[in-house]
Amino acid sequence: MARRPTVTSVQIAREAGVAQSTVSRVLNGGSVAPETRRRVLEVVAKYDFQPSQAARSLVGARSGLIGVVIRDLTNPFYPVMVKAMERVLHGQGLRLSLVTDVMTAEEGLALLRREGVDGVVFTSAVRDDPLAHRIRGHGIPLVLCHRTLEGFQADQVEADNVTAGRLAAQHLLDLGHRRIAMVCGLSGASTAEQRGHGFRERVRAGEDVTLTETDGAYDYDTAYDAVRALLSRAEPPTALFCQNDVMAYAALNAAAAAGVAVPRELSVVGCDDVPLSAWERIDLTTVRQPLERIAQVGVELLLERLADPDAAPRHEILPVEFVGRSTTARA
Repeated sequence: MARRPTVTSVQIAREAGVAQSTVSRVLNGGSVAPETRRRVLEVVAKYDFQPSQAARSLVGARSGLIGVVIRDLTNPFYPVMVKAMERVLHGQGLRLSLVTDVMTAEEGLALLRREGVDGVVFTSAVRDDPLAHRIRGHGIPLVLCHRTLEGFQADQVEADNVTAGRLAAQHLLDLGHRRIAMVCGLSGASTAEQRGHGFRERVRAGEDVTLTETDGAYDYDTAYDAVRALLSRAEPPTALFCQNDVMAYAALNAAAAAGVAVPRELSVVGCDDVPLSAWERIDLTTVRQPLERIAQVGVELLLERLADPDAAPRHEILPVEFVGRSTTARA
């Protein structure tokens, strides 16, 4: 078979009709007009151009770099996890490279391949996630951390999200609440599906309970608007389960804006127990995930995978814990 000729960044630039510096900016995530970025990435994909990775492969060395894919750095959940991952990696003499949802799947994959990462910890996968599948398709070792994908052949670690939903439901039922609403997370995310399943299962086992569901998408603004709509009803819920703490913060502020007293008129339960939730002015009742431990296990699974590429995939489920604070009370 004839060997494909080597392609340089100069040739990429010429075919895309741009300057070589523009190709460099695209490959390094710099500011480039969308149409220009599209043209360059099309040519990059055509020739499978990954200069840094190719150079490293000539010497057969590992880069000592681990990619970490996250959804949203503004969510206080993720900095806790990234810090824990960085601590483990630093102890092993490894470095961390972040990919966020600002990038498209093509840009994220290009960055990871260009840097020649030894493996990837993926914390934000959703059902049919193109980036997760493309990373695996290019033979890059991958661990799903905090999220799982059914039938996806990779190591995975998560909290016991079904139990988290059940614990939240049991608490509200024990307090006598019968008009209950659930503010759901991101569609297609395993955490949202599992927490919702556990919550519904337990609530529906109660007597004379009305359950309303609304979309919060794990997003503060979306959840805020959803809760304001719930509270404007003729018979609003007396209790909310928000599938993460950020949406619970939105619920607390939406209730305050609507003149609804928490917890006297509305009980609010979150899920995650990020550090902010224990602050005195928030003091959120929630279900605690072992955030740092999830991150640590994710990195450990990846390092074990790098040491033994042919080992059977592992799936770790870590326990959760209910944390009662001041945002819930008897109905």
